[in-house]
Amino acid sequence: MRILGKAVPQILSRYRGTAVPDLGYATVRDYCDSADSLPQICGIDGDLKNVQRPWTVKAILGRVPSAGRILEIGAGEPAVAAALHELGYQVTVIDPYEGAGNGPTAYADYLRRFPEVRIVKAEFDEDTPEIAGESYDCIYSISVLEHIRHHRFAGLFEGIARHLRPGGQSIHSVDHVLEGAGRDYHLEGMKAILRGQEALRHPGWGEGNRNAAESDQATEEILRLLTLDLETFYLSAQGHHLWRGGQPYEAFPFRKVVSIQTCSTRGGARG
Repeated sequence: MRILGKAVPQILSRYRGTAVPDLGYATVRDYCDSADSLPQICGIDGDLKNVQRPWTVKAILGRVPSAGRILEIGAGEPAVAAALHELGYQVTVIDPYEGAGNGPTAYADYLRRFPEVRIVKAEFDEDTPEIAGESYDCIYSISVLEHIRHHRFAGLFEGIARHLRPGGQSIHSVDHVLEGAGRDYHLEGMKAILRGQEALRHPGWGEGNRNAAESDQATEEILRLLTLDLETFYLSAQGHHLWRGGQPYEAFPFRKVVSIQTCSTRGGARG
């Protein structure tokens, strides 16, 4: 399936090699840029993925060489993977397609609709037999890590370290509950995610030292900055209703949700 079509040259010209910070958050400015330049993957239904999907494409074009090998974790419908294929990358997606966290189950349909993307039906962790021995220039996810239980982060990042080449990019956009139900759980998870990203950057880095505290301080600082920024992109009421999925409102109360965006360059020798 062609996602970008004739827009590929303009997209490459606009975003190839652009600077992308290691840590940031979604903004209305970036969303408007995506709506103008990447409307094919930038929707208008109020969901955070409308800003996360195009940001991911921009981040990969900015940080990953052309024709690089890329792995998407938890792809769901592999529209971004198909777009990246059009932009010259070799793309594999890995997803159990079992419906967890309101996730997708249409594995056979995706195989038929996206033949240009290699789709692996499996869970990604520290030891995934389906991709044993494979290495990638970039491993990324879009609105996936917040659904992973915190005790599984160690295995997840061990898997990323195992399959990501030195100098490769670990790129993730993560839904984060800033205020409301689930705030403390999400803060704990975000700190763990950013510690994992820091450990990829510095192999041998341990959590039981000063670096862990510095990583946690960076988490707190980015959250402080986005609360002060007029342009911070929040999950809308429409987006909340979309994800409520027919549940009573009391079971899915309104929360203030943002997207944290993190990139880490794999350091050292491959694990």
